[in-house]
Amino acid sequence: MSGVMQIPEAVLDRNWDTMSASEQRAFVAGNGFIVVPQALSNAELDKIMGEIEYFDLEKNVRDGTEAFCSAPSFTSVLDNPKILSTVKNIIGDNVVCFKADYVAKKSFDRARVEPQRTALHVDYGIGEREGDYRNTSAVWVNVACYLTDMTIEHAPFAVVPGSHRMYHLVPGTDMEELKDDAVTLMAKAGDAVIFLHSTVHAGGVNVSGSTQHIVFCSFRPAWARPIGPVIEWPAEFVSKAPAARQQLLSGVNQGLYPQKNKPQSMLGRFRELFR
Repeated sequence: MSGVMQIPEAVLDRNWDTMSASEQRAFVAGNGFIVVPQALSNAELDKIMGEIEYFDLEKNVRDGTEAFCSAPSFTSVLDNPKILSTVKNIIGDNVVCFKADYVAKKSFDRARVEPQRTALHVDYGIGEREGDYRNTSAVWVNVACYLTDMTIEHAPFAVVPGSHRMYHLVPGTDMEELKDDAVTLMAKAGDAVIFLHSTVHAGGVNVSGSTQHIVFCSFRPAWARPIGPVIEWPAEFVSKAPAARQQLLSGVNQGLYPQKNKPQSMLGRFRELFR
């Protein structure tokens, strides 16, 4: 079929669970992503899938963030020990979760649509609604927690290793010139894929006959305040969270230079730094 974006034939598989902290940092520095295998246990997966069914989220989801806040089990992903320790290993100990989402990717008819991927892209500078500054932080990572196994038919994740260092790439432009360098990650249910905001990647088109379920959350260093105001997490949602999780959800509008104290000149910034 003409125009189909091919899923990369090269499937990347490593012993992710044997990596030391320094090996994780080195891999992300060189490649822009990493996999956290079995971040969610079978019991956690069963609970999450049970709540998806109980709240009928697959059919009723209108806003992914709203869905994330409505299912109690989703929030455990935020301070999942395996995920959070890896995130902190990559971007520092003091982190903020500034957005989260639940995605139910329904299946197309396999007889009409063949397995394929979406366009290669980066997760900033595209798709933001006017006034939405959440993706404007200097650095952040996306975490994709897969609740179902990936296959060629079940929308696998494609990524271009090392693309986070290709500073000439312009968000929103055609990045298909990198398709031959892309690899496929066949994540399993419970795996988490963590990737830098500037890493080129693509999702897949689901033709498996069943829905693909993913929970996303995004973290930034606490210092990396966005360039404009962003929506805070709902107060009730935060108040119901354990103390450690509340800390992750707080301060989404704070950073190195809080808006009310932001220096108005370069000289003022130097004075702040050397005060």
